Amino acid sequence: MCISMLKIVFLFSIGVNAKLNPHGPTVVSDFSGCVSEIIDGNFAKSGHLYFVDTFNVSTPVAGIRHAIIKSVHAKLKYSVKIATPTKKDKGICFNNDNTAIEMSVGSHMDHFEATPLAHYFILIIEDYKEFSYIASRLIRSRSWNPSALFILVYFSITGSDDKNIRHAEDMLFCLFKINVINAVVIIPEVNNVRKANIYSWRPYEPPKYCGYYNESIRNRLIVENVCERGKIKYAKKIFESKIPSDMMGCSLKVLALERQPFISHNPLDPNMESLLIDQLAKRYNLSLRYEILNSYRGEKSFHGDWSGALRDLADKKGHLLLGGIFPDDEVHQDFECSTTYLADSYTWVVPRALPKPAWLALFVIFQKTVWLTVITCFVFIALSWMVLAKLSRDPTYRTNLDHYFINTWLSNLGFCAFSRPITHSLRLFFVFINLYCILLITAYQTKLIDVLTNPSFEYQISTVEELVESGLKCGGSEELHDIFENSTDPIDNYFLGEWIDIADIKDALRDVAIHRNFSLLCSRLELAYVSAIIPELSDQFGNYMYYAFPTNVFTVPLETVSTKGFPFMKGFSRILTYFRQHGINNGVIVYFGGYLLRQRALLLKELKHEYNKRPALSIQTLQSGYLALIFGYLCGTIVFIVEI
Repeated sequence: MCISMLKIVFLFSIGVNAKLNPHGPTVVSDFSGCVSEIIDGNFAKSGHLYFVDTFNVSTPVAGIRHAIIKSVHAKLKYSVKIATPTKKDKGICFNNDNTAIEMSVGSHMDHFEATPLAHYFILIIEDYKEFSYIASRLIRSRSWNPSALFILVYFSITGSDDKNIRHAEDMLFCLFKINVINAVVIIPEVNNVRKANIYSWRPYEPPKYCGYYNESIRNRLIVENVCERGKIKYAKKIFESKIPSDMMGCSLKVLALERQPFISHNPLDPNMESLLIDQLAKRYNLSLRYEILNSYRGEKSFHGDWSGALRDLADKKGHLLLGGIFPDDEVHQDFECSTTYLADSYTWVVPRALPKPAWLALFVIFQKTVWLTVITCFVFIALSWMVLAKLSRDPTYRTNLDHYFINTWLSNLGFCAFSRPITHSLRLFFVFINLYCILLITAYQTKLIDVLTNPSFEYQISTVEELVESGLKCGGSEELHDIFENSTDPIDNYFLGEWIDIADIKDALRDVAIHRNFSLLCSRLELAYVSAIIPELSDQFGNYMYYAFPTNVFTVPLETVSTKGFPFMKGFSRILTYFRQHGINNGVIVYFGGYLLRQRALLLKELKHEYNKRPALSIQTLQSGYLALIFGYLCGTIVFIVEI
């Protein structure tokens, strides 16, 4: 009996000291239960869950994957997509150096698929070498969303704890290079596989760490929580905000397209957009480093690659891109954009109609009906004068009609008639004739001065139909070309085919106003700014030498662009919304209006000073007078020949 009891005690002692199988069902249950608890406590809202792992996994990892997916489906809360790396997925972060990941944005994307952006990502990783391809698969996915919540399950029990922590650092830093900051890594302890630590980090810890790519992540991991025997140890959230409200002077690099009045290298210019963005950065105590680019926004190629400033942004040469950029669907697909601010209208600008010939100044003063009335009154007065002189037996009476026509003509011109009446009745008639003539000549001379100083113009084209018929070349900035694509309107197709990209709006406006061989689609704010600083766009009277169509082609707000998932963009958008609600946008517009008034006043003063040096009248101004003189000589010569 004693011997049997000793055998039983010996067997129990062996069972107690037996080592737990790290690949057994107990560990699988612990890990899957741990992930399920994290999901329950942190994935509060329903949404799209993206699940990624690899094909060649061990039995326990396959069990963990199966248990997690089963648990997620049982909640009936998330739409789940399961993916694995493909042959097209090229690995990233192999060297894990402190540089940004430079990659094409569009050409690495999957074919279009009508799926929403993912709200949550779960990555199952057994071999660290596979992570690079898993990360590539994430970026290529149409559901890619760097702002989502990430859980990385790193089931590695063959190495050391230090090595696993080093791998966790590399994975988190790689994700940070693609703007992922809400990520945790679950790693089991090598000597105690039923205990797993949940690691994360703080990329922004100013003033020591500002989130630059050349900063190190080494020894910066934080244990957010601990999972023991399938249960979370501490009841707290593991996805807290990692963006400090005070960045203590850390800097962001801004790529700014030089587009006056929005952005300029000259600090004395309005710089409307940078003025607004600077105020926004102050809310986070950020300093902005501007790189002014004499470039264009950029367009998306057939293969999905971007050109221009957007290419630089995709290559992480800056954090933000701005400079008169309006919303564009293609940009929104590949980049993160702020909420809109300010507003701008675009319209066609064409050459101003040519002034009418100066000799027409004698005739354009009165309308046709007024001229007919004046001529009728002239004939009636001459005939009435003759009839009244005969009836009143005035001594100045003449039987020839031309005598009275000449006297009436002299009176109309404001001169004294060479023959004045003697009888009282005819004198009374003569007084009222002179009153009429004084009023007529005063009105004519007053309007004549206005016509000579402000000449009238030929017919002005003012619609896109007339613009097409005029045969003028047309164009604008490269990004405006897109608005005419995919249109069946023949006018849009005409602009699409004849479009000329312009790099400098000042030169383009000179072609419009001076060379008169171009029509420009441009921003009204930009047009107003350029017109206030370039004197060649105004004539000697201060009138613009171009004509802007009164109807806008479209009106759009502006926005700031960053790479997808840029951590500060949501905060920036929220502040921009506050700015709009509190009237700060309108304040910037009012400031710009005051600037225009001052610049325009200086320009008009300069024009006045320049044209004051010229003679008051020129041959061109007196064309109408010379025409009347030549016409008189011709008529007199013809009458003289008839008399002979």
